[in-house]
Amino acid sequence: MSASKDNTGLLGVGHPALKSSNSLHLACRECQRKKVKCDRIHPCGPCSRAGFTCKPSTRKPRARADKGVDAELRERILKLERLVGTFQGDNSVDEKPIESRTNSVGQSSSSAQTNAGSPGSPSIVESASPNTTKYVAGNFWSSLTTEVKALAEAFEEDAYDSDDDESPDLSPPSVQGQANGDHPNTNAGFEFIFCPPGAIYIMPGASTEPEPILAMEMFNAYLRHVEPMYKIFHVPSLKAFVVDGQPYLGKEPDAPCNQALKAAIQYAGANSLTAEECQTRYGKSREQLVSSFRQMVDVALYKADALTTTDLATLQALVTYVTSVRILDCSRRTWTLIALLDRIARAMNIHKETSGESIYTAELKRRLWHAIVFVDCYGSVDRGSEPTIHPDTFTRLLPSNVNDEDFGPASTSLAPREGLTEMTLYLVAARGSSMHLRTHVLDVSTLGEQTWQKRLELAYAYQKDVYENHIRHLDLSIPLHREFKGIAEAACHQTILRAVRPMQLDATSAPPRVDSPWVMALAVNILRQADELWQQMGGAWRRMPWAPWHAIAVALASLCSMRGTPEANEAWDLVDKGMSRYAVDVADGPSGMLWKPITKLYKKAATFRDGGQTTQAAPIPPSMEDIAWNDPFLDPQFAANPALVGITMNDLPLNTSDSMFSFPPDMASMLPTDDSWLDWEGILKDIDEVKADDMQWM
Repeated sequence: MSASKDNTGLLGVGHPALKSSNSLHLACRECQRKKVKCDRIHPCGPCSRAGFTCKPSTRKPRARADKGVDAELRERILKLERLVGTFQGDNSVDEKPIESRTNSVGQSSSSAQTNAGSPGSPSIVESASPNTTKYVAGNFWSSLTTEVKALAEAFEEDAYDSDDDESPDLSPPSVQGQANGDHPNTNAGFEFIFCPPGAIYIMPGASTEPEPILAMEMFNAYLRHVEPMYKIFHVPSLKAFVVDGQPYLGKEPDAPCNQALKAAIQYAGANSLTAEECQTRYGKSREQLVSSFRQMVDVALYKADALTTTDLATLQALVTYVTSVRILDCSRRTWTLIALLDRIARAMNIHKETSGESIYTAELKRRLWHAIVFVDCYGSVDRGSEPTIHPDTFTRLLPSNVNDEDFGPASTSLAPREGLTEMTLYLVAARGSSMHLRTHVLDVSTLGEQTWQKRLELAYAYQKDVYENHIRHLDLSIPLHREFKGIAEAACHQTILRAVRPMQLDATSAPPRVDSPWVMALAVNILRQADELWQQMGGAWRRMPWAPWHAIAVALASLCSMRGTPEANEAWDLVDKGMSRYAVDVADGPSGMLWKPITKLYKKAATFRDGGQTTQAAPIPPSMEDIAWNDPFLDPQFAANPALVGITMNDLPLNTSDSMFSFPPDMASMLPTDDSWLDWEGILKDIDEVKADDMQWM
């Protein structure tokens, strides 16, 4: 005991010489193991009081860091930055040099919070505390922990090197930017709806709703711009839910499915605004406003578990979301998500008529299913691909031609109206979508037959149906009716044009390689109607980007062998307008698979127009008049009859005959090959080549 007391006495403050001689640079091993404060005197006080043998610690030998170690640290830090930057919610913070971060690995994230809250940050729709808008997945935390441990080992230093008894801070450093550079649409690259439930931790405040005034403005924008085009809702019920806070489809307003629906509607409303409206009303660019609502709908759809949902409201929200994404995103994201809509709808039995459904529920399901069919057809035309849905795999009827005021949740009967209703434009699109699916089935099911003739018959039947059921009831003194007329006529002309100028090459069902004057007229009519719609709406045709690339390509193919005529001059004027307007909206943008071949064809047509085309490469094929026509049925005057081929904006012709393309098999092989058809085949081959080139990296 005396020895113990003597040793204890040596620890007194009054013996500085002894303390200096027995002092330790590091905490002893026992204190490190027990994680207690060591007074660093041998033997130390905690070990003496506990009766343990005090064993001094030794520091690992330090070697001068060579370039290899420094490079390894930089690589690990860079990897960590990429990992955190992948889930960073704020991309506006400037990126610091890597060298400065090497010395600040243990710093807290306060600097990031300070920068995120700078005066330049947007105000209305963002959360009050931007640091709460970061939400990441559980897998992210696992990967982050691994990287931090590896980085801590690289910077290994004893925890008790200082007099502070707190354990070292191993929290990840704040990331000021992305290692691969900032990108304005980085958040658009992730679909949180694909994450399973519980995979994402959503911090409090991350899904805060916008201010009530802003939310109501987005809802009104949706009703004004989007809802007339996509009638998937019963507006009185929707208003009762959004405005009055009443339950929707049997669920409370704050149910995840209804919250997702509300967020999707606000997102669609923001997408429908023009850049000028966003800047004038909200002081933000269109991309900033849309991005803030995109974050809200991503979180809301994740909470609603859209992939396995059984709620009609969640599917309505997802359809609204997918159609809205395409407005600012010309990539294949929307095209890919369309198949997801089809699968979810079939899992919920939306595609089939079911006995026992109320009138209200059945009508909502009909509207929703045919909206999915329309989006599928739009995606196929938008990218020149095949549709996903087969027409023989669903039995859901078309929606009724009624106004929303004609029925409700308590309705027991519903009588369709004659003439114009709120569903007019939607039904034109729905019937056109069904016809588009049928024409595709003909292409793949009747090999060796003249299926292009059947496609043309379906197109004419659709044209007649649209005219008799809708167009003839329009009052052209009303601006909205004139807009409907232009859209309906453009849809009819496009279906006919796709029958004789298909978007995919098929040697078994291609029309004879001869041209007719009305093919060029069809393409010009479509471009003329697109130009009129653009002017009527002040360039605000943003409800879903409609880039008439097919009509532009057909017109350019004809212009490669036509010049100096009034028709050619008008076509060039419309083509030039279209090339300047739709380059940013076409699928994959100006450098994508569609626009590159169109630009190539444009240069060829411009060279011919300017008189620079070389004609000695191939002889000029004989004209139609140079062929001996022995069959009166093949009289070229019959094929050129204006009553059959004339298509104008003011008079929609019906029952146009396809006999101008009907030739006996032995005669078809002798017909001259039209130059415009060769150019059309050339652009289709170019599109396929661009697709193949884009996949070379695989």
